[in-house]
Amino acid sequence: MAKQRASKRRASKPRGPGEAPDLRTVLAAWADLAGGDGEVAAERYAELGGRALALGHAPLAYEILRHGLATHAEHPRLLYLAALASAKTGSYAAAADCLRTLLPRLKPRSSLYVEAKSLEGRIAKDRWARLPAGRERDAAGDTAVNAYEAAYQASRSYFPGINAATLNVLLGRGSRGRALAEAMRDQCLKALSKSRAPDPWLLATLGEACLLLDARADALRWYRRAARAAKRRIGDIATMRRQLKLISTVQPVGREFYAALKVPTVAVFTGHMLDHPGRLPPRFPPQLEAAVAKAIRTELAASDVGIGYCSAACGADILFIEEMQRRGAEVHVTLPFNREDFLATSVAFAGPGWMRRFERALERATRVTYGVRERYLGDDMLFQYTAALTQGNALLRAQQLETEALLIAVADPGEAEPPGGTRSTLASWDRVGLPARLIDLGAIRAAGGGVASASGRTAAPETAAAGSAQRRIRTMLFADMVGFSKLQEEDTPAFLVNFLGEIARVVRGSRVAPLFLNTWGDGLFLVFEDVPDAADFALKLRDAVRRTRWTDHGLPAETSIRIGMHTGPVFPAVDPILQRDNFFGSHVNRAARIEPVTAPGAVYVSEQTAALLAAARSTAFACDYLGSLPLAKHFGESVLYRLRRAQESE
Repeated sequence: MAKQRASKRRASKPRGPGEAPDLRTVLAAWADLAGGDGEVAAERYAELGGRALALGHAPLAYEILRHGLATHAEHPRLLYLAALASAKTGSYAAAADCLRTLLPRLKPRSSLYVEAKSLEGRIAKDRWARLPAGRERDAAGDTAVNAYEAAYQASRSYFPGINAATLNVLLGRGSRGRALAEAMRDQCLKALSKSRAPDPWLLATLGEACLLLDARADALRWYRRAARAAKRRIGDIATMRRQLKLISTVQPVGREFYAALKVPTVAVFTGHMLDHPGRLPPRFPPQLEAAVAKAIRTELAASDVGIGYCSAACGADILFIEEMQRRGAEVHVTLPFNREDFLATSVAFAGPGWMRRFERALERATRVTYGVRERYLGDDMLFQYTAALTQGNALLRAQQLETEALLIAVADPGEAEPPGGTRSTLASWDRVGLPARLIDLGAIRAAGGGVASASGRTAAPETAAAGSAQRRIRTMLFADMVGFSKLQEEDTPAFLVNFLGEIARVVRGSRVAPLFLNTWGDGLFLVFEDVPDAADFALKLRDAVRRTRWTDHGLPAETSIRIGMHTGPVFPAVDPILQRDNFFGSHVNRAARIEPVTAPGAVYVSEQTAALLAAARSTAFACDYLGSLPLAKHFGESVLYRLRRAQESE
């Protein structure tokens, strides 16, 4: 199995000169390391996980470190880095578990103790930042500042010292915070005078200390030097930006500070395909290829794009990928359905040259994923589904880097398109008020001066067979009662009346009724049209079960619920047995396989559901990365997230 995973990673790793070399090196080294044991392998896992964190890839770091801990469960550095990666992806319970194992084994003045104790402070600080005003928030703030101050007292290190300074200011303890900030500034200036190549964190600490002391010109100068010293370590720069955002809640922080700590722009790309032979009137004839490539290249440079999310159709998509790879940038490609069908519908008609470019683009891509692995079957809504996934994944990445995502579109503004096309993608992005850049294909055509076009009819893509069912994008929710199998026969009435009764009350009180609902034993299956509605229902159901005192109803105190969700294309049809509408297909099965691996009392969702929630721009919910986990009944592995409300700490 380890060898299989290694070969799979080798096959998907970027190998061309256009990919970011640091990330390529991490991916290749991880593939070679799979299955390694011994102290050397443990240190290598830690090194690679640390590098992934510095590059701003906390989910990748988590995966590397999780595999390392599978064979080196008590390795101190692996435990610390796994806790850090968990915290950066929002999985604070997992981070706290690692620290509980690690901290008692460390010497109080060791460097790793200081890092781990500081991370304990960071976890509490993040909880404080999320929670509404009240006792729980105050307690989290006290826990955080005490952890940072304990780490500082043990080490006199500037890292916990500056965090203690900032947190004191945030908690309204200004005199203590400024006194610590002044001490950190003096300490760092002394360290800087002895350093030939200062660490970016030393420079960032000087910036933060000066900002707290209202020495803004000095603070800006130090932040600029910190960004230059960090270079490609965009994860570190993102952490500096995150601290700026916290400070901005109590004192002004101008745009110039964020500009000084700029991270590469995250871009979503959408663009028209090359014209089918004989298309009239022409939209993107082959003769415009060079001009469109130049326009994309110019926009990428102007917007400083370093991370891109797109598909890979012939024409604008592949030109975007090629230009990104020339920049040494990351490219994350999502194909809407299986590769062979995609080639047939979106690449092959342009000729063998474009097919070769497609293969080369995917070979060098940072990551290639699929909207679905199944056939196209003429379902054009798969393009719309993939466009939303691409937008959501870009937004999730931008959140991790404390920045915004940008959409770049090569589009003909005067042409209407079906859902999932370039124009509809641009319109959906505009509706949520996010920045976009339009490369006007009509203007490029006009500047090209009378491009000739072949006569004939436009070739139509494959469509579904007449009378065949069409899939729809729906969110499937499965849930069951934790501990149901241990109930005695005499407990059945209490289960029926109280547990299922509580579910019925939540259904009746739901703002939007599910499209379908079914139960069997302790199992529950619901289908929703919109992802936010499904998320809202899932959390209301979770909360209703959590707050009920089940012993008052004749059920065990530990009675709980597991809820799993997935969003994907399914076939709606009348169930010949139930004689009512139902939903069928492999994505129903995928949702069903998530629920059994969900932690009691939690809601786990697929990466597709998490991406579509992000694309919907709902501020009510958040998704914390859990990693690639094995699904039930040998259904393979899937990236899962924990769903929570935005202000919940876990």
